Amino acid sequence: MGLDEFRAMVRQEFGEDLHRASPATVRDFLDRLQEDVHLRRPMGHRIELNESAKSYEEVMRTFFAHVLELPPEEAVKMLWAVAFDLSYALIASHDADRIGHLFRGLEEPAP
Repeated sequence: MGLDEFRAMVRQEFGEDLHRASPATVRDFLDRLQEDVHLRRPMGHRIELNESAKSYEEVMRTFFAHVLELPPEEAVKMLWAVAFDLSYALIASHDADRIGHLFRGLEEPAP
């Protein structure tokens, strides 16, 4: 998928100014995008998992080193998606901290 197609897909999903983006819709979109990208990989293309990483920092360092080697259009899409994901994950975390106290105790079964 080219950059123009990627932009069109994002705008179709969230609107021109991304006004329909929320932590839930962003997560759903990125999950679907990831599935679509994996389905489109050429046969024989391997996805390598480095299970020896000892920290999140090492995982991210490896990811960014990999992105430096990608063609520019692919790198832009990948970095945009990661930034979008992390931004909305932070918003979800902030909202949970801000209003989470309103829902404490609701999970407990009634006597």
